[in-house]
Amino acid sequence: MSTFTSKPYDGWKRGLISTAALVVVLVLWSALSENHHSLILPSPKETWGALQQLWQSGQLWTNTAITFRRTMVGYAMALASGVLSALLLKASTFLQSLLRPVITVIQIIPPVIWVVLAVIWFGIADDLTPIFLICIVTFPVIFLTIFSGLESVDADLVEMATVYRSSRAKIVRSIYLPALVPHFVSAVSLGLSFAWKSTVFAEFIGSSSGIGFAISMANANLETENLFAWATVLILIMLVFEYGILGFVNKRVTRWKQHG
Repeated sequence: MSTFTSKPYDGWKRGLISTAALVVVLVLWSALSENHHSLILPSPKETWGALQQLWQSGQLWTNTAITFRRTMVGYAMALASGVLSALLLKASTFLQSLLRPVITVIQIIPPVIWVVLAVIWFGIADDLTPIFLICIVTFPVIFLTIFSGLESVDADLVEMATVYRSSRAKIVRSIYLPALVPHFVSAVSLGLSFAWKSTVFAEFIGSSSGIGFAISMANANLETENLFAWATVLILIMLVFEYGILGFVNKRVTRWKQHG
């Protein structure tokens, strides 16, 4: 009986701990805001009021939808190109020698340089600058994670399956997929995190719409409560993705691996 109830109990326990931690943060935030001007640290109440104003004015949904669209487009491009590049480079030592240094250089260049270059190349472009930054920042992360998964596949096991004349489909299903799926899930999760940050950063510097642009305007107009409101929106979006969608996918993958 204890085994049956342990998982639900653990879930409730984690939920209570998370709720308690959130309450503590809100209490500390409220206490600190009482000793500072709202320009420096707005209270939770002022932040909530700013959120309501953004909702009523339509800015909340409009800018969130724009940022979401750009993120998904750039992220899909980075995911597809990252996975395809990993497969191609794994299959060709020539391509590895040719392109791995290039990918390494792309990875080590700071995002701020890429976004400045994007503004120079594309101007204050509504979509091009954010999508370009998403691709250039997220692509190396996805590529390296997938390539690492391909490298972890046991070559001796593949060779043995080939000797015993296993079909290619069976080799992929029985050997490659179990090794690659956890890496793919990790690439999806990490890539999405990088994509969201890249979008907002690019919008802050090189766009005239989206959440990043709204944060830039709040900063320029010294509307700190709006800045905190947009930060809250970003946090909530990432929590939904990380613990809702990606958490669900991760559980399904774990269950699939356990049941073979």
